[in-house]
Amino acid sequence: MSQDGVQWCRVWVTMLLLLPSAPVEGGELRLMRSVLISLQRVQAASKTEQEILDLPPGARPALYCSNKCTLRDWCQLWCAYPSNTPTHCLVSNIIVMPTYQETNMGDVLTCHTTRPKDLATNTNITAGKHYVPNPLRVKENLVDGFYNYDLNQCFYTEWSDNDTWFTLDFGQPKSFQHVILYAQVNRNAKKHFNNVQVRVSNVTAVTPPEDFAAYDLFGEFPGEASPGQVVEMKSPKPMCARFVTGHMLHIYLFQVCHIEVF
Repeated sequence: MSQDGVQWCRVWVTMLLLLPSAPVEGGELRLMRSVLISLQRVQAASKTEQEILDLPPGARPALYCSNKCTLRDWCQLWCAYPSNTPTHCLVSNIIVMPTYQETNMGDVLTCHTTRPKDLATNTNITAGKHYVPNPLRVKENLVDGFYNYDLNQCFYTEWSDNDTWFTLDFGQPKSFQHVILYAQVNRNAKKHFNNVQVRVSNVTAVTPPEDFAAYDLFGEFPGEASPGQVVEMKSPKPMCARFVTGHMLHIYLFQVCHIEVF
């Protein structure tokens, strides 16, 4: 493999916080990461349940809310609020990455997300032209660390094969093993997420997308996505690369709604 090519990485061990997430009286552990998010965003989620906390003396709200999330297979985030003296528990299906940066600083909650800390959130992104009739579906949506299953939070490209791509640039080689892509939630997913390749490299001097073939293939999704399908590509061991590209080879409007790299 060339000096500029993808390399296998050393695995660095980091300390992660495990919060108890079974019933209040104790049980299994589940990995949670704290994140700041506005109450308005949580309440506007496509699926959120709210419950008044009615706990016995000495019980901790965090354990109760964590358990509520664990018992729901759709739950991605939980919050006990108000943060100082919780009276309610919220569980939600919204995707909020641990390094998400809240821009609505009204009523901000400290919540806990099940999503992993990743490299895509807040990184640099370049891409083909977005589809002008949908001005909100821009490439920046893929790296903001937030997804509420709204089409206007996706990235939507023009028709041309020269535009059905994106590239993440981490600035320097980073270690990762997973790339996860989210297809749109409606029935048109099969049209807009079809025959997608992910490639990785440390080489900068390529012209997208025609020169992506010079990059190392990380994974591919050869078929048509189902509505809301989450496509996970995994390397057998951690890799080091600066660039991650996604390219739909099927000539149509490419739409991807969320990316995670970890």
